[in-house]
Amino acid sequence: MSKKVIVLIRTSPYGMATAGEGFRAIIGLAGMGVETHAVLADDGVLVALKDQSPEALGMHKLSEAYSQLSDFGARLYLHSPSLDARGISVQNCITAETLDDQALASLIASVDHVISFT
Repeated sequence: MSKKVIVLIRTSPYGMATAGEGFRAIIGLAGMGVETHAVLADDGVLVALKDQSPEALGMHKLSEAYSQLSDFGARLYLHSPSLDARGISVQNCITAETLDDQALASLIASVDHVISFT
């Protein structure tokens, strides 16, 4: 039976390598056949914003990378209370499922491991 893992991204996309390293962990796990769920929560939801322009920072658009997670076999979720707290509409984000607190708790209870990038 395959292991199930949640990778929780809780930091903003730029200024630290955390969200980028989280992405690498997600695709690595999924590529090894691990059932991988990526959850963007807290400031991590900023990763999902469309129309980012990080080129001035010398960075690549992490939203584009995260939007391709399904190509690697991983599922992407946005924590809806985190979106609401930041005034972000799901329409301004890349395609992902949304989770409220109860759904997130249920997902966490259903996996073998949680890896948090904070």
